[in-house]
Amino acid sequence: MLKLLIFAVFVLTITAECPNGTLEWQGSCFFFETNATGFAAAEENCVKIGGHLVSIHDAFTDALLARGNWSWMDGTLMDFTDWASEEPKNVTGNNCATLSQIDGFWRSDNCFKSKPFICKIEKTEPSTTTLKTTTTATKYPIYANCTFPFIYFEPTHSCYGVGNFTGTMSWTTGEAYCEEFGAHLTSIHSYDERRFLGSMVYTAHEGFWTGAFSNDGGKSWAWSDRTPWDYNPWISGYPALHTSACGTLWGGGITDNWCNNTGFQIICKKGL
Repeated sequence: MLKLLIFAVFVLTITAECPNGTLEWQGSCFFFETNATGFAAAEENCVKIGGHLVSIHDAFTDALLARGNWSWMDGTLMDFTDWASEEPKNVTGNNCATLSQIDGFWRSDNCFKSKPFICKIEKTEPSTTTLKTTTTATKYPIYANCTFPFIYFEPTHSCYGVGNFTGTMSWTTGEAYCEEFGAHLTSIHSYDERRFLGSMVYTAHEGFWTGAFSNDGGKSWAWSDRTPWDYNPWISGYPALHTSACGTLWGGGITDNWCNNTGFQIICKKGL
């Protein structure tokens, strides 16, 4: 999650300018974010500040930023490439391009891997000269009434729990159980939410089912509540089964597990 991004607003200026905190190059503005995140979340953050993940159209820009069927997220023509030797590799899941800060070449990689990213923003002609900063975070109430024994977590404005005491069960049984309470097995969308849920694991000394599932042999993953997969919650080295499976929460993140395994309890999540 980006916590330092700001919007800049200007008053009565004649020439277009780059937003504060960006680097100007060949008529465009580039924002370098060092906090690592997955491809989808990175593109979402770029769109929020008026741009897209960077597209590269010449060797000069390629050199500046270094310090299959491929296309740019901003819809521009793929008229320049700088792939490393034997790239792009035709490997399942390697559908995103990365730029090496070591040798400056491009390589295909897994879109769910967390990496720093660069946004490209076109210059605009704003209508103000005075900078104003506004945060993009939504403010939620510190307290909200969740039906016992669900508990409230302010950053997500959601309730978490199991409704009643339950024993261990399979993923499918757990999802059906959560739906009886207007909820789903929990999704995870940020570091803070992962740590909050991980504290339940440490308390219970056992893993819990989450809403993560794959039904295409492990090629892609989704949440049972149909919220976007915009954060990478995997423990390093996972998913490891490389087959259709479901996600189990541990203290440090999630691992993939057989969905018919009946050895885990559940955590349900419902928004307010």
